[in-house]
Amino acid sequence: MRNSNHKPSLTLQHILNLHLDELIDNGVFNTYQSRILRALKQCKTSSLGEHWEVCDNCGVVKVHYNSCGNRHCPGCQGANRERWLLEREYDLFDVPHHHVTFTVSSDLREWFKMNKKELYDLLFTSMWATLLSFSKDKQSRLEALIGVISILHTWTQQLGYHPHLHCIVPSGGLSADGSWKAKSGKFLFHVGSLSTVFKAKFCDGLKALYRQGKLRFTRHLNPGEFNQFIETIRNKQWVVNSKPGFKGKQSVLEYLGRYTHQIAISNYRLLKLSDGIVTFSYRDRKAGDIKRVMSLPVKKFLIRFSWHLLPKGFIKIRHYGIFSSRVKKQKLALVRKSLNQPQKKKEKLTLAEVILKTTGTDITRCTSCKRGTMLVFKVIHPVRGSPRLPINKPAYPCVN
Repeated sequence: MRNSNHKPSLTLQHILNLHLDELIDNGVFNTYQSRILRALKQCKTSSLGEHWEVCDNCGVVKVHYNSCGNRHCPGCQGANRERWLLEREYDLFDVPHHHVTFTVSSDLREWFKMNKKELYDLLFTSMWATLLSFSKDKQSRLEALIGVISILHTWTQQLGYHPHLHCIVPSGGLSADGSWKAKSGKFLFHVGSLSTVFKAKFCDGLKALYRQGKLRFTRHLNPGEFNQFIETIRNKQWVVNSKPGFKGKQSVLEYLGRYTHQIAISNYRLLKLSDGIVTFSYRDRKAGDIKRVMSLPVKKFLIRFSWHLLPKGFIKIRHYGIFSSRVKKQKLALVRKSLNQPQKKKEKLTLAEVILKTTGTDITRCTSCKRGTMLVFKVIHPVRGSPRLPINKPAYPCVN
């Protein structure tokens, strides 16, 4: 986690405070987008309620405004990320891992914007169907059940819209006899073949959605026009990259820690807001990862940010194969037995314990006397909606 002493000079919340209401009144955002952006605007303010704590040693009283907890909020992801990473420590094992990315044709981006849930789901299912087919193919020289941790990303460094999947895949799989079968060779599977199969599976899924009437378009497409479009994107190159990016468990965790709970832009990239113009930094990957700056009008900046809001309840981190929640307890036990890598006993930790273990900071410790424990004694709920739970249970009856 970042050093909490280093505070960004400009935040997304500050931009929203100044400009969101006017943009909503002008109909720039739909109801769902407005609800999320308002939550980000109200994060850690009295609008979301508050809880009062008292030190059991020195008696100092402190008031904390509740956070929004929204997964798109720049200020609410740290603890969620650390808790998720601790869970992954119990799943992962020490073998080389590959980093595989799946990207669709740029011609589909506007379709994705209008059909986020349907096409994000199709992106995941096409990826898994592709990798699974290769893992079972005799020509791949594996013929074993692989595992995948996949993460959806939708943005570029300039807040452009670019839906794609990052996949972490162990170099090997669980064979039918319950033993671990390592994948020989430098590459997991041939990337050209992966691209061809992935494109075919995605296009087939797209046609199925069209036949079922589940796709929305800016204008009506008759079957002839739709089929012509499918042929157009079939004839274009789709990019699937695969490289042996990780030597073992620890390097995988370090990578996942940077990307799993990342949002479209962090507060630390925001540089200036002046005369309705937002200036932010970005990395120019094509020019050798050079740091540059970009300026956009507030309206355009927030519209770009809204492109990356996920559908309600959508799961953007998914696990497949030996990592699937339905089978991982049994499958991962077989993997560890075969690799002679015993698993530690899983701990059940509170949020405060997670933060202490991962950052060394005890958030229950009184910052005034450095000895006492802070105890919640009063909770004031938000005006509307359910309150977020405090870190620890109230020591005294709550006063509303």
